[in-house]
Amino acid sequence: MRVRNFFIEGPGIGNLEAKGGRLSSKEVECLKWCKEGKTNWEIGTILSISEKTVEFHLGNAMRKLGATNRITAVIVGIKSGLITL
Repeated sequence: MRVRNFFIEGPGIGNLEAKGGRLSSKEVECLKWCKEGKTNWEIGTILSISEKTVEFHLGNAMRKLGATNRITAVIVGIKSGLITL
């Protein structure tokens, strides 16, 4: 039942505010590039920021979305309407 709920509802999609607040524009932008399969280095080059800054933004996004990895963060972002397919 728990796994089924994860795939139907997602991890805390209806409760993003309680998880850590709204995502910043940079966090959303990094997630969008992450969805395209870009590495942190590639995202940093595209956005003209360092690889460490990309790691920082993606880490914050993952924390706020309740995700344990990039892929889950992208899925939650899509399900919650933050990013589109």
